[in-house]
Amino acid sequence: MLIAIVLSVLAGGLIPVQTAINSRLSGRLGAVLPASLVSFAVGSVGLGLAVLVTGTAVPWTETATTQPWWIWVGGVCGLVFLTLNIVLLPRIGAAATVVLPLVGQVLGGLVIDLAGAFDTAVRPLTVVRGLGGGLVVLGAALVNLVGRRAAVAAGHDRPHPVLWVVGVLAGTLGAVQTAVNGRLAEVMGSGLASALVSFLVGTAGLVLVNLAFRQRVRQVSGVRPWMLVGGLMGAAFVLVNAVNAPILGTSLAVSAALLGQVLVGLVLDHGGYLGIVRRPVTAARVVGALLVIAGVVLVRLG
Repeated sequence: MLIAIVLSVLAGGLIPVQTAINSRLSGRLGAVLPASLVSFAVGSVGLGLAVLVTGTAVPWTETATTQPWWIWVGGVCGLVFLTLNIVLLPRIGAAATVVLPLVGQVLGGLVIDLAGAFDTAVRPLTVVRGLGGGLVVLGAALVNLVGRRAAVAAGHDRPHPVLWVVGVLAGTLGAVQTAVNGRLAEVMGSGLASALVSFLVGTAGLVLVNLAFRQRVRQVSGVRPWMLVGGLMGAAFVLVNAVNAPILGTSLAVSAALLGQVLVGLVLDHGGYLGIVRRPVTAARVVGALLVIAGVVLVRLG
């Protein structure tokens, strides 16, 4: 169990690094949508190899003929979520790009639980869960707003509040993706099969979107090999969660991954790594991160 917890924390820490790498890839290509497509395609290849190595069955036909249409939309939510993160990270910072979607994920999860959407069990809004949601919002405000004035004074553009709203809305898509993919995993009998299907749907969707918008790629020769590993990090995150959830339980697995996401996001901000605008870690921002973690735990366990 200790190994599983450590792996979940490490896997969670891959998410802000993945977003930063994808943002660099987008900057090098000169276009966001092609960068998203590359990331999803690489992740699909990685998960496909994992399915082949493990001999995991992927029951496409049975799922298509017996399940509702929305069983496939997890990949669509994932492609929008990934693309928005690539846009947001260089503008609002790594920590905010992690924390704001978490607000949307928690609030969206509460709504899905209340409605019993996507064939999930109905869970009422208890006092403890409501308190957890409030802590997430408060902590997100501390992580996102503290130190913003110093960044603006240093010559960086002031991000529009609309971008913060976009970050929260992106998180609601993450909540939908989690619910849908969870149902898909139950239907297919495998979290790995569900993850592969989600990535393949996302890749197919991004192919269509790229064909429709025809964003011009500025250059390909300047792309470095390390800029292509973002998709593998995303695939590794999904795979670790699929393996660890039965061992740790969903709540503990998600909370451990969240710890890794928030901590690594703060580290990237503090050091200004991978081209991110540097925002030093302060006591207030650390408190905010801890409030977010505590809030998510209350929502999950309340």
